Amino acid sequence: MRKLLLTFDIEDFINPDELSALNIILDLLQEYELKAVFFISGHMAEKLSNFPKILELLTKHEVGFHSSGHSVRPIIHEYTDVGSYEKAYSTSLERETSHINPLTGKVEHEGGILALQELFKPKRIRAYRAPGMSWSPPNLEALSKLGIEFDFSSSITTSEPAEYKGITFYPYTFNQTWLGGWNDYQNLSYAVLKRKIAILDLHPTFYMHQRMWDSIYYEGNPTKLQKVPLRPAKEIRVMFQKFELLLKQITTLQSVGLLEIDSNLTASSKELTITKEQVQQCYETSVRWPLKYFKYAPRFIHNHFKEFFNA
Repeated sequence: MRKLLLTFDIEDFINPDELSALNIILDLLQEYELKAVFFISGHMAEKLSNFPKILELLTKHEVGFHSSGHSVRPIIHEYTDVGSYEKAYSTSLERETSHINPLTGKVEHEGGILALQELFKPKRIRAYRAPGMSWSPPNLEALSKLGIEFDFSSSITTSEPAEYKGITFYPYTFNQTWLGGWNDYQNLSYAVLKRKIAILDLHPTFYMHQRMWDSIYYEGNPTKLQKVPLRPAKEIRVMFQKFELLLKQITTLQSVGLLEIDSNLTASSKELTITKEQVQQCYETSVRWPLKYFKYAPRFIHNHFKEFFNA
């Protein structure tokens, strides 16, 4: 049976409507008895501590990490873009276990994945997705040291999980937005038919806002945390109606045995094999987000990929 994994990136710590969207999504998942994986950033973990109802609903799902600072500069590809792999690794250990000042980008005190682990104790934080799918090998190895066993960032595999260096790499997502249009359903159908596990990646903030919350960081850290415009109320209702329709349809497919909605993460017994050409493609995919939105072209990350994959 083909599997579909619903995943959500919880990252917008600036706009309060992110929490409203998250609450609606959690209620709908509970109504349709569906489980998902929620990747939560360090800043959002700190914010969620004040929302016990949302926390209670989240404990019913798999909770993963979505980096300490997400789009706060320096982003992961900036602070790991050093000649020394070991330096990039040690910097990652420090930053991913710290609260990152959202205006200066500086390490201030304990936070990051430690805040998330504390918030959901005794649930283990085992899964990770890099912001913008922009993963850096020394950063991922540092997170592996901190308990991460599953990565959802890489384009190494597109059909089924594969293991490498103690990390199970899940397939690359087939979609990062859901508008409920023909193209979305076409992509969903193709992914489910062609892949053993299809990964859908959604952003609750997208259902509420006209542009992504982190656009204020594209030119550098802002002097103040600025909110982004809300969508019109009617448009927000339509967005959630289309999302609920998706849940109804996949629930129906699950009930007749054509699809399984699975959030149980298990280590893969399939060992990853990868060519030099695939390493290059994997690297190029990882730098799209920094290049497109932050205008940052790394100098040393390519070497880190080659070192990680012994290429």
